[in-house]
Amino acid sequence: MKGKFEDGHPPWLKAMQNSAIAEARAKAFLLDRFWVLERSADIDGADFIIQRRITGKNLLDRQAPRFGVVQVKFFGTITTTHYVHKEYVVDENGESRDEFFLLAHTGSEDKPRAYIIAGRELLEDFSIITKNGNDVYAISYRQLTSSAKFEIRNPKSTLDRVERQLELAEFTKNRRFISWALPSASYEINSIEPVYREPIDNWWGDIPEGFLEIKDAARTAMFDVEEIHNLLFQITEQTDPLEVEDIIDKIRFNCSGGFGWSISLPNLQNDEFFRVCHTHKKMVERLRQDGVLDSFLKVKQTIREAVFAFLEPQLPIDPNVLHCFSIFYDPETFVISNINSALKDAATYLGLSPTLDRFGHVQVDVSQYHAVERIVPGRIDYYWIPGRYGIKLNREDDYHFYYDCLDAMFTARYGEPTYNELSPHSKR
Repeated sequence: MKGKFEDGHPPWLKAMQNSAIAEARAKAFLLDRFWVLERSADIDGADFIIQRRITGKNLLDRQAPRFGVVQVKFFGTITTTHYVHKEYVVDENGESRDEFFLLAHTGSEDKPRAYIIAGRELLEDFSIITKNGNDVYAISYRQLTSSAKFEIRNPKSTLDRVERQLELAEFTKNRRFISWALPSASYEINSIEPVYREPIDNWWGDIPEGFLEIKDAARTAMFDVEEIHNLLFQITEQTDPLEVEDIIDKIRFNCSGGFGWSISLPNLQNDEFFRVCHTHKKMVERLRQDGVLDSFLKVKQTIREAVFAFLEPQLPIDPNVLHCFSIFYDPETFVISNINSALKDAATYLGLSPTLDRFGHVQVDVSQYHAVERIVPGRIDYYWIPGRYGIKLNREDDYHFYYDCLDAMFTARYGEPTYNELSPHSKR
C-alpha cells in the first residue's frame, strides 16, 4: 500500500484519523468549561452538544438550560474545504443561530492550531453554495487561515465568549416564550450582548452594570404601568359602581400630580452611556477583525505587573514624585516587549513651584495628576503621581493609567472614531 497512497494510508482511513484527532482535541478544549453530551450524528449534524454547567436547572424545567451545537472539522491540507448546512446556521426568520459554533482544527501534534467560527460569523463572512441540492456554507482552508480573526489564541477568552453567547441564546428563547405567555415585566435582567462584556477599560464605567441600571429602571416603570393597567381592567369588569369608585380612588392615589392624572416614568436616556457602548463595540469589532483582541486584552495585565513590580518595593511613594514609564510594543500585535520606569521630581518635571502647601504637597492641578505624553505606533510615554492615590496601592484597583494607555495604543493604530462614525442617532 505504501507509495500508492499519501503517507501509506488510503484517503478514507486518513479522513477517519483526522476526524478522530479533531474530536479528541475539541472535547479536551470544551470539557474545560462545559458539560459535553454524548455525540450524535442525528441531531442537526452536530458532533458535540454542549451545556453550560448550571446545576440549578434540569431538562424538566419550563425554562430549561440552552444547549450549544458544535460541529468539529479537521483541515488536513491547504486544499481542504468543509461545508455546513444553512439550516444549522440560520433560523426560519433568516437570523443567525447564536448557539451554533464551528470548531476547526489543523496542524500536526507538535504544532496544533484551532479556530472557532460562531453562527453569526458564518452568516456574515462566508458564502452559500449549492451542493448535492442543499444550500451550504463553504469554509476553505485558505479563508479560515488567511487572517487571525478566527484562530484561538487564548483558550480561556474563547471559552468565555462561547459561554456568554449561550447565555444570550438562552435569554432570547426565554424572552420569546415569556412575551407570548405572560403580559408582565419579566425578563433576564443580566443579559447583554457578549461583545459588551469584553473587558476593555473606558472613560465611563462598567457597561453591563450601567445597562442593568437602565433595565432595572425600565422594569420598575413597567410594574407601575402594569399596576394601573390592572386597575383600569378591573373597572371594565365591574358591575357595581361603588366598587368602581374605590378602584378610581386607588388610581387617583397612584397617578395624582400636575394638572391631571399621570404616570411618572423615569428618564432612560443616558447619552454618555450609549456613546461608550458605540465606542466599545467599534473597538471590539476592529480588534477582532484583525485577530488581535486577545493580545490587546492582555495589555492591561502586562502593564499592571510591570508597574507594581517597580513601585511596590518603594512604597510608600512620596506625593511629590512622578512615576514616568514608557511602553514599547509591537503596533501590529499589541504584544509588549518592554516597560521602562523611573521616579522623577514633580515640580522639576512639570515646571512648577517647589513651594509646599500645608499638606506638604507641591501644588499640582488635578488635571495634571496623570497624562499621556507621547502616542506613536510602538511607544506610549506616560506619567502619574501614585503618592496622591493613597499610602498603599492596590493591584486590583482600576487606576486611570490602564484606560489612558490602552486608549492611546488603540488610537495610535486605528485613530479615534468620531461620534458620527459610531452612532446612527448622532445626526438627529
